[in-house]
Amino acid sequence: MPIDTVRVVLGDTDATPFGLGAFASRQAVIGGGATIRASQAVRDKALRIAAHVLEAAFEDLEVADGRVTVKGVPGRAVAMAEIARIAHLETNRLPAEVEPGLDATRFYDPIRGTFAAGAQAAIVEVEPETGTITIRRWVCVEDTGRIINPLIVEGQVHGAIAQGIGGALAEHLVYDEAGQLLTGSFMDYAVPTAADVPAFETEHVEEPAANLAGVRGVGEGGTLGPPAVLANAVADALAPLGVEPDELPLSPARIWRACRR
Repeated sequence: MPIDTVRVVLGDTDATPFGLGAFASRQAVIGGGATIRASQAVRDKALRIAAHVLEAAFEDLEVADGRVTVKGVPGRAVAMAEIARIAHLETNRLPAEVEPGLDATRFYDPIRGTFAAGAQAAIVEVEPETGTITIRRWVCVEDTGRIINPLIVEGQVHGAIAQGIGGALAEHLVYDEAGQLLTGSFMDYAVPTAADVPAFETEHVEEPAANLAGVRGVGEGGTLGPPAVLANAVADALAPLGVEPDELPLSPARIWRACRR
């Protein structure tokens, strides 16, 4: 179907079938897989109706540009909109074994995992006198599987790396001796700002994953690398001083104390 004929309706979760939820980088994989299965079922039903209307064999039909045609005979065709109208409003024209309507509900839950894998590297500069860490370069290459929307994938990878950098450099739950949380608001709990995040260099390996859409969830892969990347880069930078940080986050105060020791 031409893309301009497609309308996406966001449903009310109170009225839609039960689902386990959108978590663990699963939306494109599982929602996409269910969509593919439902689409295939609708397509097969439309072709059965078209075969009956055109008096042609199911195997001799092809679909393009919103029309079903007989192979080699472009003049023998029926529009998908007409097939839908027949399915709903002229049910007397349907094949005997086909029920009215042109919709399908399908479920999909792959056994194989959906997560991306990749590698990250960074170049950092550390100022021992202040404990300040500056990220000079960041490279990430990720096996994203088949990419559906490149802009969304780039945004998810960038956001995930930024989250990982925040956890590695600043974010910390601090409690006092009585167990009272001292970093309970954004006045005290440090999160990364635009000044802390470098321009990322990203590449993607589109190795199809073992699911119907061939995609992988990319929302989490970027979060896992930054703690190890930054800890190792800082350790390398401070190696001449004999300093090897072994605790996160790598806050300026911790780096400064380590250098003083």
